[in-house]
Amino acid sequence: MEDIIKEEIATEEEIVFLTPMDVAKIIGCSVQAARELFYREDFPTIKVGKNFKVMKSAFVDWCRKRRV
Repeated sequence: MEDIIKEEIATEEEIVFLTPMDVAKIIGCSVQAARELFYREDFPTIKVGKNFKVMKSAFVDWCRKRRV
């Protein structure tokens, strides 16, 4: 039983959302350029109210696929 609870907590900790400001800092671009990414069809955007977010794991996967 304890192992199941530990696994659930571990998976919950992995769910991290990034904002356009976070993305801009990570990839080294302006916040406006990062916001434009959030409007792309191939970008894994999640809209929360009026705010755009991206799951960190989905962002990393997207970056790996786009890597040249």
